[in-house]
Amino acid sequence: MAKQDRFSPLYEKVDSSGPPPWQNGGTFLPDMRSLRRLLQVLVDSGKIENAQTGGPALAVDVWIASELRRAGIEPDAVWPRAEAPRMAPQALTSAIGKFPFAKNAEKAAIQAKTIAKLLELAGSARSTVVGGQFVKEVDVVIAEHDRGLELAVSTKAMTDSYGKNVTNRWEEASGDLLNLRRRFPLVSFGFAFLVTAPILTSEPKAFERLKDMLRKLTTVVVGAEGSAYDAACLLVADWSSGTVQLSTAAVPDDLAPGLFFGRLLRALFSRSPVDDHAEARKLWLASAPAGVSA
Repeated sequence: MAKQDRFSPLYEKVDSSGPPPWQNGGTFLPDMRSLRRLLQVLVDSGKIENAQTGGPALAVDVWIASELRRAGIEPDAVWPRAEAPRMAPQALTSAIGKFPFAKNAEKAAIQAKTIAKLLELAGSARSTVVGGQFVKEVDVVIAEHDRGLELAVSTKAMTDSYGKNVTNRWEEASGDLLNLRRRFPLVSFGFAFLVTAPILTSEPKAFERLKDMLRKLTTVVVGAEGSAYDAACLLVADWSSGTVQLSTAAVPDDLAPGLFFGRLLRALFSRSPVDDHAEARKLWLASAPAGVSA
């Protein structure tokens, strides 16, 4: 039986059978219903406001990781993995998939148990990355020993004290950017921010500052091209009634999830060897993205 952890109830609600997200012209169409289902799991369990267990940002982590897999990224390459341990070396999981188990059922069972234990010992529950200045836990990761950190997404959620918390989150995001970019200048780096709907009516100025923050964090400065996130997105949710609703109309086009995933993956494709992430590239190119020839 698979080991249960805080991710388990969420991954049980992920539908991996959906179609690829790429639309004609290279537009990424995210599955927003999936995000709503994941947030609803936390609402129903009473854990949506529990920061110690991850709160709403945990649902965003699973959603982003699942969307990257839906885009064709190798399932075990994206952390948190769909199974525990949530972080495990890709070389190890690939080797396990090719392992020649004994034909004898008893021997095969012993081999499977041994391999499962090795995977548990080699893996981890969290994705920690050594940055240029300090060790940082990164929420969604693609990494491998022969190339280091390839993709990283930091997720944040804000459910109250909006005006005060925008400033704090801005400082944190800027520090994370400097820390990871210093060691990994080619990483495809994203920032996803979920905020609850009361900000729209109770603190509209804070909402404007939040949008300004996300735009400034992704603004590339000439001469300092590594000083920005490659993509940022804004998510507005409301679960005050007990049923999760996503306020997509409140999100401007330049901060929409579809554009976020498109920019993040295009940065990954442009900075990695052309024969890496082959299935994801194939799906993307089949959508005839603007300005790209197969």
